[in-house]
Amino acid sequence: MKSTLPIAPAILSAHEDKFINLIEKYERQQKIHPTLLITGLDGVGKRSMVLQLIQKLFCDQPGKSLEACGNCKSCKRALSSQWLDLYWLEPETGDDDTKLGTHKIEAFRELKTKMGLGPMEEPFKVVVITNADRMTLQAANSILKTLEEPPANWIFILTATDASRLLPTILSRCMEIKLRPLESREVYTILQQIQGAEFQSSKARFASRASEGSISRAQYFMEDETWKVRDQLLGFLSNPASEWMKLIEQLSSSQRALQLSLDIIESLFMDLLKSSIESDYAWVNEDQKEFLLQWQESKKISSQKIVEVLTQIAEKRPFITLTLNSKLLAQESLIPILGML
Repeated sequence: MKSTLPIAPAILSAHEDKFINLIEKYERQQKIHPTLLITGLDGVGKRSMVLQLIQKLFCDQPGKSLEACGNCKSCKRALSSQWLDLYWLEPETGDDDTKLGTHKIEAFRELKTKMGLGPMEEPFKVVVITNADRMTLQAANSILKTLEEPPANWIFILTATDASRLLPTILSRCMEIKLRPLESREVYTILQQIQGAEFQSSKARFASRASEGSISRAQYFMEDETWKVRDQLLGFLSNPASEWMKLIEQLSSSQRALQLSLDIIESLFMDLLKSSIESDYAWVNEDQKEFLLQWQESKKISSQKIVEVLTQIAEKRPFITLTLNSKLLAQESLIPILGML
């Protein structure tokens, strides 16, 4: 588990209010609910807030905010990832380290062998189970028995995107903390704080508006590859005959490239659709506003047609991770747009 401490101040500012009552109660009673569940969409900052909460619980200096002192021995251990009393469990990943897999029972069996041990340096031993909604049924049943009677001075922190995928019996033992999607201005500030000297404001404006409240999605839209694919797609709209084969080759090069292209197509067309409904709509692709409006007018493309294309693109998404013929899927994804031209 790689530390991301200290977290960006804007992440703390966005979500701290969700933890204040928990921290105030802890400061009064020196007790905390033994099983916490932190939920929210992917990239909203769950991991960062878990790390911040643990640092605060381990911090030697009292205080009613979620911000730890940063100077005590516990904080210094946290900042350098020297967590002797932290177990961090993540789902397995695919061979390319990008596809998120599942939590399997073996990791929980190994954890149980350590249950007789108390904290070594901190007030608690903490077990973090990220993406807990990706536990196999065997793994979920295994950890459920532990959550029913947690060892003394142990805290379990689960994170999940979709809490409904957890066993009801696990949910019933958790205190849930729901993190809201971030506003685009918050995402912009977070990108600025994370990237520092490498921050690019023009990309960040686009990325923060395209983020849908997710920091990781915003970072995804900041990448050079994103801008390359967007340029190709805009070229395709202008001149489909000359760009068709080059674009198909690019899109079929990987699942990620195809996923990225569909994300960008949706952002371009959603701009056109929403701007026709909302007079004060803030465009995601603000730098391409004039081009897109002229393109729509020249092709006489109605809002209904845009909705139809967006629907067809959404129907293709589930096949991205399943298809064996990525080139065919790339072609099928772009054919609805060809029908407009």
